[in-house]
Amino acid sequence: MSLSLWIDPSFGASGDMLLGAFAEMVADPEQALSPLRDLALEDWDIDFKTTLRNGLNATKAEVTYRQTSTGRKWSEIDALVKNSILPTQVIEGSRRTFLLLAEVEAKQHGVAIDNVHFHEVGAVDAILDVVGTWLLRFALEDEVGAIDKIAVGAVGLGSGSVKANHGTLPLPAPATIGILKDCPVTNVNTNSETCTPTGAALLVSMANYWGNIPSGYIRKSSRGAGTRNPDDYPNIISMVLTENSETQKSSKTKYLIETNVDDVTPEILATTIEKLLELGAEDAWITPIIMKKGRPGQEIKVLCSADHLQSLQDLLLASTGSLGCRIIQVDKIELARTFETITLHGETVNFKVGPYGAKPEQRDLQRIAEKTNISVRQLSDEANLAFNKKQKQN
Repeated sequence: MSLSLWIDPSFGASGDMLLGAFAEMVADPEQALSPLRDLALEDWDIDFKTTLRNGLNATKAEVTYRQTSTGRKWSEIDALVKNSILPTQVIEGSRRTFLLLAEVEAKQHGVAIDNVHFHEVGAVDAILDVVGTWLLRFALEDEVGAIDKIAVGAVGLGSGSVKANHGTLPLPAPATIGILKDCPVTNVNTNSETCTPTGAALLVSMANYWGNIPSGYIRKSSRGAGTRNPDDYPNIISMVLTENSETQKSSKTKYLIETNVDDVTPEILATTIEKLLELGAEDAWITPIIMKKGRPGQEIKVLCSADHLQSLQDLLLASTGSLGCRIIQVDKIELARTFETITLHGETVNFKVGPYGAKPEQRDLQRIAEKTNISVRQLSDEANLAFNKKQKQN
């Protein structure tokens, strides 16, 4: 089974629209958003209600808060999220979104990124929109299973002008254009802002594919409502969750982190690999190499998703003392697989079943070997016989 989430921003996108659309996707959005209470923010509340936008039902996220500041620096928001006790993938996703916003703002205003001061984006509602959207994105995955692909359609952009803290700006806003560089866009025939910088940054930081809805069976759908209700178009963003149960293999975008070392002890190397895997690496390994001046060394490689890229990069550099690393985007081909169990010597053994065979989990065999003093090789043979017998009975 392969799950894909398609986001259709053809009428625009904003933080509250995405928050509303994801809220409609999950069973209990209020419970899913409860970790937001751990953020050090002013008094706030989020309510969801069903409303109409140009005759279509959609979920409106309404954020109320007591704003006591006039905005925040990017570094303040980054520290707020980084030092929170939110789930790791939510922290990393939110930080990616705010970093994208900060990089574009720094370029637009010709300042260092640490000096970027957010006004609209630094407000409580914008922070809640971003972090809340990431919380709901992973809450949806907890309910339905791993989402293999998030596809985003062309982003609808209006024209005209808008008043902002820096004065009157043309539409689309310069920050929105900067964030959507190399992304597909389409025209919305309206003299108003349809896509905000926050909405654009969320789309870009979440998407791993741009294009039409993925093939498959529709399992869920939702719509998030914007604040305005114009007469000439529906101010909504749509989402569709599709399932392709016939897919035997899928291609996923992953990242390979690499660094070379020649002064790290074997004990530290072993501990580093162990910690990388515990923190979310999909795989991590060491290859002996010959470095400059003929010195023997090791190349450490870590395979991970975008959600774990930053934390694993930080851990690798901190653990090895390396002064840099390489990050390479790769395509990982995964065959469809299912999981089954058998009972062996009174213990459960998990089997991973693919289209071309099945094999028992080694850690289950090792656990049984420690209890029974039977070799792992013998247990593996027994497990395979028991599994094949079970398959024939079925």
